[in-house]
Amino acid sequence: MTGITIEVVNSTPLLVGWYDPNLVDPLGLRTTEIKGIWRWWARAIIGGVLYDEGVLVGVSEGKVVKRPSREEVRLVSYYVGKVLGLGYAGPQGSESSRFIVRTETLSSHLIRRMREEARRSQRPNLLALAGSGREYVPEDAKFRITVQIRSRYGDGESLALKILILALQLSGVGKGSRRGLGSLDVTGVTSLGIRMSYELKEFLDEVYEDASNIVRKYGEGLSSKLVRSRNDRALPPLPVVSKSVIEGINVSGIYVVRGGRNLQDLFHDIRNFFVRSERCRKLYNNRSVCDDELRLKQQAWILGLPRIEIEGVDRRASPLMVSCHSERNIFGGGVFVTITVSGDWPRRLKWLNRGNSKNINVGEADIVSATTTAIKEFKEYVRKSGYALVKVWP
Repeated sequence: MTGITIEVVNSTPLLVGWYDPNLVDPLGLRTTEIKGIWRWWARAIIGGVLYDEGVLVGVSEGKVVKRPSREEVRLVSYYVGKVLGLGYAGPQGSESSRFIVRTETLSSHLIRRMREEARRSQRPNLLALAGSGREYVPEDAKFRITVQIRSRYGDGESLALKILILALQLSGVGKGSRRGLGSLDVTGVTSLGIRMSYELKEFLDEVYEDASNIVRKYGEGLSSKLVRSRNDRALPPLPVVSKSVIEGINVSGIYVVRGGRNLQDLFHDIRNFFVRSERCRKLYNNRSVCDDELRLKQQAWILGLPRIEIEGVDRRASPLMVSCHSERNIFGGGVFVTITVSGDWPRRLKWLNRGNSKNINVGEADIVSATTTAIKEFKEYVRKSGYALVKVWP
């Protein structure tokens, strides 16, 4: 049984839930958190290759604009679960994950508790925590992630391990992870037989190319059953890591923001893009709540839907994901932003404004338009904040 060891240090406050939402699991970093983001990114990578190949098309039915067909779900699950080894149940049989994941805490005094007086300072406000007494894991806690492998498809498992490292680079873990909380600097990787670039763009190219090879090698007789009929102007039915361009924007784009006095200030400012009052302050020098372009066009829904039932859809996370890394990270420091465009949004939304409401119909063109507005506003927000935005991939 071979394996890989990854040394990580959290660069932002880490909130890993426990039986009480105000408490943190004493382990600090749970294997379930790691497995969750690992599988999500594996689906996005495999889905991106299938989409670019014209295989992942999706269907338009039900209460969402687009979703993957049953056959497409089975195909993605086959590659992710059976070939990459993350666990599979389907027409080709069933098997448990071929990876055994363990986490180990290397720091003492792991957990801190919020105090009311501390909440008024900048850093605790960054936590977006409600109430005094909530626990969290402060920055610079050290952990070791160990993964052991029962090998079956060597190239598939090698790709899976690379995707795990990519997942730790582009997303946080725990509560608030899509906004960068729980970001983990990868400070060391020890493995047997896994070669990888330590330059992020080259590493992403490696992962995408490896995934393309996997799809071609193990997909004979599978993807051929699906109709290769993707319209170049059609959105993927789920978030993917793709090289395609639709209406002038990338289906997926990865950026890094750098600059400023220190990393925590930079992170705080980028997180505040998702708060309308802060966008108004940066974009229009207006400290009160204003109508920015996203609100004027009634497109602010693209930044995410809360847990409120809308036409049977109880939540839809923002397609903008944030992670934050210091210079000790193997891919360098900065705030990394991943933007994905996909059709899995509710067909109908309700816009509420001071007691008034308006029904909004959503189609693929509306999703592209809202994403374009969000990207434009984000770039301007970064510029006026005094930072540099650099495109990493594709």
